[in-house]
Amino acid sequence: MRKRNRTIAIRCTEEEYQRIHNKAEQYGLRLNDFVIRSVLDKRIIVAEGINEIVKQQKAIGRNLNQIATLANMDRLTAVNFQPLLNEHIRVTEAIGQLLREVK
Repeated sequence: MRKRNRTIAIRCTEEEYQRIHNKAEQYGLRLNDFVIRSVLDKRIIVAEGINEIVKQQKAIGRNLNQIATLANMDRLTAVNFQPLLNEHIRVTEAIGQLLREVK
C-alpha cells in the first residue's frame, strides 16, 4: 500500500464543509479517500447490501460442498446440480468484479 505522507489544507465555507462530509458519509468513505477519489476522477460506487449478498453466496457454497461430500461418500444419490454450481460460480465472479471496482 502506498504511503500517504503529504498534507493539503483547504479553506471552505461551513456549507461546503458539511456537503463534503455528507457526501463522504453517503459513499461510506473516509473524508480523505472521498476527496482524493473525487479530485482524481476515480469512480465512486455505492454497493449497498453487498455484505449480505456475499454472506448468502458463501452459504450457498457451503451447502454445495456439503452435498458434494455426501455424494462422494455414497450417502446421497446425487442429482445433476452442475447448473446450480455454474450459476453460483457466475454470480460469485460478478460479485468479485463489483468488489474490485468498488475498491
